[in-house]
Amino acid sequence: MSDDPLDHMRERIAKCRELAKFVNDPRTTEILLQMAEQGEKDLARLIAEREGRRQSTSG
Repeated sequence: MSDDPLDHMRERIAKCRELAKFVNDPRTTEILLQMAEQGEKDLARLIAEREGRRQSTSG
């Protein structure tokens, strides 16, 4: 397993989506999918910040 926190975020996002498929409560499904969506937005923001830092130090 990677020590990169972004990889851990990806794993949690995938787990939320997986759990959403198996729960029988619509409200819980909705919340899990919302959590996954929010996690994906946070992940995208962090990746963009990381890339921005990488470009500013290399250029």
